[in-house]
Amino acid sequence: MEPSLLDLLNRHAERSPDAVAVSAGAPTGWESATWAELRAAASAVAGRARGLPAGAGPVVLVVDNSIACITVLLGLAIASREVLLVESANSYLADEQSAVFRAEPSCVVGPEGLATTASGRLTYLDFGDLTAGPSGAPARGGCASMIHQLTSGSTGEQRIVRHSVANVVRGGHIYRDVHGLTGTDTVFVTVPLAHSFGLIGGLAAALVSGARLLTLTRFNLRVLLAGLRDGATVMLSTPLGYELIASASSAERQESSLRLALSSGGPLSERVAAKAAHRLGIRIHQIYGSTETGLVACTYDRTEPWPDGSVGRFGPGVDWRMAPDDATAHDDAGRLLVRTATMFDGYLDSGAPDAGDGFYDTGDLVRVDERGHLFVVARKNTFVNVGGRKINPRRIERVIAEHREVAEIAVYGAESEGDEQEIHAAVVLTGSTGVAELLRFCRSRLMPYEVPHRVHVVSELPRTALGKVSVQRLIRERA
Repeated sequence: MEPSLLDLLNRHAERSPDAVAVSAGAPTGWESATWAELRAAASAVAGRARGLPAGAGPVVLVVDNSIACITVLLGLAIASREVLLVESANSYLADEQSAVFRAEPSCVVGPEGLATTASGRLTYLDFGDLTAGPSGAPARGGCASMIHQLTSGSTGEQRIVRHSVANVVRGGHIYRDVHGLTGTDTVFVTVPLAHSFGLIGGLAAALVSGARLLTLTRFNLRVLLAGLRDGATVMLSTPLGYELIASASSAERQESSLRLALSSGGPLSERVAAKAAHRLGIRIHQIYGSTETGLVACTYDRTEPWPDGSVGRFGPGVDWRMAPDDATAHDDAGRLLVRTATMFDGYLDSGAPDAGDGFYDTGDLVRVDERGHLFVVARKNTFVNVGGRKINPRRIERVIAEHREVAEIAVYGAESEGDEQEIHAAVVLTGSTGVAELLRFCRSRLMPYEVPHRVHVVSELPRTALGKVSVQRLIRERA
């Protein structure tokens, strides 16, 4: 049986009460909390959480990677409150048709001032409302609560994935065991803790191993480099994060204590991997998985070189098989189906789709060599990867289509310089609306990273014989 979050906090607070458990970095400086302080604060939040609205839906937690946010997350989970994690930089709370609203949240908890930028239909509380004041009854936490996360929305609007807290803790054990994390490590998470990579590979793995956790309240390269100099031994980042680190450094290697660097959030190109490895002095390891399944495969430290293009071997507790797929021209490739030790409990609006026997169809085309190395041939995902953030083009289309003079809209990703993607929008307009006005409309309803980088005004959208918009023609005609 996996230990509960409170069990883990108690263990570390009793063994190393004065050791730093978590440090959060911001442009204004760093703040820290010891294991004893973190346990006391999370337990107090758990007591206060009993006074939150008892609505049918989860508590929405706006995650900014701060110590207050981490304390509230742990406290809500200890109190067995269902929690839906969303990034601090999001437009979901202002979009009343988003998955967040469909979850019918009981309330929203987040940084101070959040209510001024979001819908008035929701009840808002600041982190301070739960981290200060009377603490209520002592915490007696278990693993019965659920953590909800938003999918990337790769095949439509985002859905909400349900994971038990026990599942999250189990995922932390897997990261600890695969990568040899111990209490002497400092795990530096440069990605949002709302994402599975940050939540499980960062927070849960640190809690399980007793490692110190470093976070960024928002991505800032200067603060990130300071964190590397502050004793980080393990780092979690995205391909874009590693490219920025490599580009910002001098020709010499970046001064750090890193022994392990993990990348997720998109494919890690050989160019970025080599460039970052040169600057950091260690190889960058790829993590392959999903919100639904947790870690599926990864590379890790070993004496034998990994084959070029491989995302590693399957992780502990992963069963897999391949299904034939007519869309591939590779005879040795197939669609990957997996069953993992950290499989999700289903979507909030339905059960878990599977291919029988509890297997989940990733939709990705893969091949596996005779030594068990996994290679991703093609991904099912239609999302646009902007700096490690997976943007759902269908949702952006829906928001832009609300403009009164947009007759048709197609949003898609196109390659930009380097290995990054840009958001493009092809629109059929009526009336006198121009690109500048349309972009102002987008900025009023979307986060900056969701706003299209390029808008193409067209007389009509190219379509296939089946009537579907041909994204390939849009890309080809505007290359």
